[in-house]
Amino acid sequence: LFLPPVMALYPEGDHYAVDELLLSQDRCGAARPGHFRGVLTVVLKLLNLVQADAAYFGEKDYQQFELIQGMALALFLKTRIESVPTVREADGLAMSSRNRRLTKTQRRLAAKLYPCLLDSESDDAAHAALGLAGFSVDYVTSAKGRRFGAVRVGTAPDEIRLIDNVRIKS
Repeated sequence: LFLPPVMALYPEGDHYAVDELLLSQDRCGAARPGHFRGVLTVVLKLLNLVQADAAYFGEKDYQQFELIQGMALALFLKTRIESVPTVREADGLAMSSRNRRLTKTQRRLAAKLYPCLLDSESDDAAHAALGLAGFSVDYVTSAKGRRFGAVRVGTAPDEIRLIDNVRIKS
């Protein structure tokens, strides 16, 4: 297990960051400005320190996977970036540490995210189905043979954001 201290990754006075200027601006990047800058920066540091042959990232965070894979190619990293399928709970909800924060009622609602994305004929239909189910919908959009969705359950300040994506026929 490689677990460097925070100060090793972020020494005082470190003002360098990795930024991607296109894909990081939409979907989750639009809702969380600067998030992917932090992800790309820490992943690059870890990959440079570890020098692994391959690194594996889950498809639940597919936009993050695409950004990390693109960074590795653009910066000529030796580490091969691979995706692994989303691991799901028995009811189809993508596994996430955020799921532990869901109440029983929110958990039942959250289980509807995957089928709404999977079974809808279009992004608009998925958006409508998610809204009717009781979600606050951030976005539903398709790209590269996948439908992406981000929703919120609960109310501020305890609101929980969930993301998922499914393969669709283009």
